[in-house]
Amino acid sequence: MAWRLLCGSSEGCADVLHGVTTMEMLEVLEHPHAKGGSSDQAGWCGLAGSCPTEIESTYSVTLPIEFDEITMEVDLFVVAAEYMNTPVIIGTDVLNRKGVTYVRTSERQYIRHEDRSPAKVFVIEADAQVPVKTTLLDDDFERLKVLINEFSDYFITGTANTTVNTGSMCIRLNSDTPVKYRPYRLSHSETLRVREIVKDLLDKCVIRESESEYASPILLFKKKDGADRMCVDFRKLNELTVKDRFPLLLIDSHIDRLGQNTYFTSLDMATGFHQIPMDDESIHKTAFVTPEGHYEYLKMPYGLANAPVVYQRIISKTLQELIEPGWTLVYIDDVLILSDSIEEGFVRLRKALEVLTKAGFSINLKKCTFLSTEIEYLGRTISRGQVRPSASKVKALVESPTPKTVKQVRQFLGLASYFRRYIAGFASKVACIAKLTKKGVDFHWGNDQETARQEVIACLTQEPVLAIYDPKLPIEVHTDASSVGYGAVLLQIDESGHKRVIAYFSRLTQGAEAKYHSYELETLAVVKALQNFRHYLIGNKFLVVTDCNALKLTQRKKDLLPRIARWWIYLQDFDFSLEYRKGTCMSHADYLSRNPVNVCSVQKPQNWAQAAQAADAETLDLLEKLTDGRLDPNRYVKKNDLLYYKYSCAGEQPRLLCFIPKGHRLSLLRIFHDEHDHPGIDKTVELILKHFWFPSLRAFVQKYVGHCLICLSHKKVPRAPLQPIHSWQKPEIPFETIHADALGPLPESNGYRYVLIVVDAYSKYCLLYPMYKQDAVELKRHITNTVSLFGTPKLIVADRGRMFQSAEFLNWTTDLGCDTHLITPEMHQSNGQVERYCRTLLNMIRIEVNHRQEKWSDVMWRLQLILNITKHRTTQQSPLNLLVGIDAATPVIRNLVRDVAFEDSHANREALREMSRQRASERLRQNQAQQDAYVNSGRRTPRAFEVGSMAFVIKKAQTTGKLDSCMRGPYKVVKVLPNGRYELQLVSGSYGKSTQAAAEFMIPWKGEWTPEICAAYFEDPDVSRPHEPYFNWADPSSEQTSVFPHDFVK
Repeated sequence: MAWRLLCGSSEGCADVLHGVTTMEMLEVLEHPHAKGGSSDQAGWCGLAGSCPTEIESTYSVTLPIEFDEITMEVDLFVVAAEYMNTPVIIGTDVLNRKGVTYVRTSERQYIRHEDRSPAKVFVIEADAQVPVKTTLLDDDFERLKVLINEFSDYFITGTANTTVNTGSMCIRLNSDTPVKYRPYRLSHSETLRVREIVKDLLDKCVIRESESEYASPILLFKKKDGADRMCVDFRKLNELTVKDRFPLLLIDSHIDRLGQNTYFTSLDMATGFHQIPMDDESIHKTAFVTPEGHYEYLKMPYGLANAPVVYQRIISKTLQELIEPGWTLVYIDDVLILSDSIEEGFVRLRKALEVLTKAGFSINLKKCTFLSTEIEYLGRTISRGQVRPSASKVKALVESPTPKTVKQVRQFLGLASYFRRYIAGFASKVACIAKLTKKGVDFHWGNDQETARQEVIACLTQEPVLAIYDPKLPIEVHTDASSVGYGAVLLQIDESGHKRVIAYFSRLTQGAEAKYHSYELETLAVVKALQNFRHYLIGNKFLVVTDCNALKLTQRKKDLLPRIARWWIYLQDFDFSLEYRKGTCMSHADYLSRNPVNVCSVQKPQNWAQAAQAADAETLDLLEKLTDGRLDPNRYVKKNDLLYYKYSCAGEQPRLLCFIPKGHRLSLLRIFHDEHDHPGIDKTVELILKHFWFPSLRAFVQKYVGHCLICLSHKKVPRAPLQPIHSWQKPEIPFETIHADALGPLPESNGYRYVLIVVDAYSKYCLLYPMYKQDAVELKRHITNTVSLFGTPKLIVADRGRMFQSAEFLNWTTDLGCDTHLITPEMHQSNGQVERYCRTLLNMIRIEVNHRQEKWSDVMWRLQLILNITKHRTTQQSPLNLLVGIDAATPVIRNLVRDVAFEDSHANREALREMSRQRASERLRQNQAQQDAYVNSGRRTPRAFEVGSMAFVIKKAQTTGKLDSCMRGPYKVVKVLPNGRYELQLVSGSYGKSTQAAAEFMIPWKGEWTPEICAAYFEDPDVSRPHEPYFNWADPSSEQTSVFPHDFVK
């Protein structure tokens, strides 16, 4: 493909390029080979050596270059100016030519050619190296060259040095309260970079030093090329700004005229916002602070809410005399000039250039198109006689992958069904596809399904489904994201209330994006969608609909992650509101996010494990060694073209685990950890080792879990108790003893506020029952359900919650024939069997609510399954396997291992179950003995209390104000209970009820110090003491004397 290159030589170097004068047009060729793609993509050539990273060059030209007396043909490569620290760089391919010698001394550099004298090396200083887009040829192209040369001072590729003189930016606020923040904290290197950027802006007169009472903070982030960009966080200022409602372009009013024109010119304004001056009365409001200074903008900055509309107002005023006749359209910084002929096009182009340059606008030559018969403008392809949607608008849908699972079929049908009202005979078209989602039907995607899919896609990508954008109609952007990709649909609501699709958008997650947490991905989906649909949305009020409720929280949060803060700064250019809708209402966006367009169009094989191993060099090497006998066959096995590892654990039969290559280990870990509500290291390892294996598995899991942000921010570390433990007698069969507790109150979910947790003391199997409220009626119903499944237990252990203490429940358990033990208050370790499940379940619910935006009551079945199929640390087996002798899996794991063959190691399930129970019983006894010895080794028995003695009870959990009493009492000991527990009765006149307490939470009290006793004490302090040495509960080996203040006791 041939292009035109605008090249200018510096003064004094004209003899370097013979025949090329300043601002000359050169024909350049696009490189034929595309980077990692097909030949119809833009070509490129990699250049290395002048920068730390490889530079991409898309265009080149071959010219004879004369170095004094030496003339040779040289390939000149066009690169961005920012990569050049010198006007020209001579490559080694030139210097290595036969007869050419490069000489460098401390004084000069020169080239020597055989016997010729040394010659100075001249340089070429290019003012612009940009391909000029046009369909003009021959004489018409020469005329275009002359016209561009005439206005060459205003065609630029970098930062504009002109200022617009037809308007300014004024900021009106609805509050006089100044916006002021302290500067955000930056690293030393970032501070140095900010210093450089500020100096550059000062030199260009974009900013100046400030003494304003306003002070917005700044952020620093990386651009695509790796350079740093400073941006001001104007979020608070934008909240106070009175919105400018200047109308933007109404595209539909020009549709007919567009279709009747033949030639189109598109002009893009350079460094748009920084060309607009700030109003003198508004300059102080743009003030910002860095760690080293206070500055304010003289030119309109990026990030202000009204900036796009102000720019539209100023450029519309500038081009008013060209807009009124109807042959110039303006949309912010894009100017479109229409004409019926080439001659008319030149006249109108000259007129537009004269008006724009007179007003002080500069033009970005790289993004301009001149007098072409077809042009891309605001999401439409405009050509002779017609206006049609751009192909890029429907690319996401047309190139979506063929469904390969029932889930993907449902997602595709969800998208199509959302717009079924616009497709005639929709039900009959998708009947063969919908059949695949029914139970009992084998999944097979054949020709009928593919034909129906293509027909539906054709209907979705044609009118009336893809409607013409109308700025007068309400706008909605529906977004969704997953670890696979993110997608969006741009819709408008017509006069009849129906939603019409304007465009689709879909993209795979790139690199580290796949590792983002859900709320980050959902935010990124909104950012990418607004970037893609920017020309529809900028300057308009619109609604963003998402299934992530956490997005609203980040909208007003002050302390944001740098990545999130950077995205929100970009979003400040848009005027939108957020609306949350549950995921079931977002199937149209969900389809695009989970079936994004893969740019590389790589189709994965059906059997992912086999494909992953076949593409991995390490796995192929192991298979080769196994075939040659160089690998131990007792450790590795090849079966069904897959490499397996023989994994054995003490007391268990060896089993075959599929070997996972390095490239798939992280994604596998994300499935077994992230998708299963973030279990701990041991449980994650156990889940993986049921099906897969790779070297250093535990270390890899430990590293991943240790860096998991969700685990670190949502899981609480339990505090070790101080008192010696007294273990329960371990049962010998399942559900002989059960432990129960209620978790809550939780955020309401379908009316539920609590969860009743029932745990079998032997197998550790748990049952989770959502509850509307804590009362004896609901408690009896759920315990009855447990009894109906597993029989009547001998003992029920619970805390002293009201529903467990109720006479109705206690009488019912007596009639049932089982004992009930209510633990001592504050001694939660007595019910540790269920308390540990409470902490784990609370972490899982927190993740479901905050990151998956699920209603916790809807997923309780899945949480119960996850808890029961993961190995318990004490028994070293999963509760479900210990109870019924089978290994189950979640739907995610079942789908993952569907195509992987495993040996059946459950030939005699009953015998294996009995062996498992014997091992579990032994482990329970061993664990109990070890735990008792370990925990009690460093502890001593607290002081004993006698019946009738007085004591205060420490409040273990401070639920009232910080200055309130940290004690309850005084109490009188009325009964001594086993294991250091006491039954207490409140002293007459005190508040509260009778209770039980453990000795380590009791402080002895010898009564109030009366004035009489106090007087006697001072008369003869050695004779009478109104108090006795009391036991220091923090140090049982010591005794000390102390007196409680008189007003300490309530």
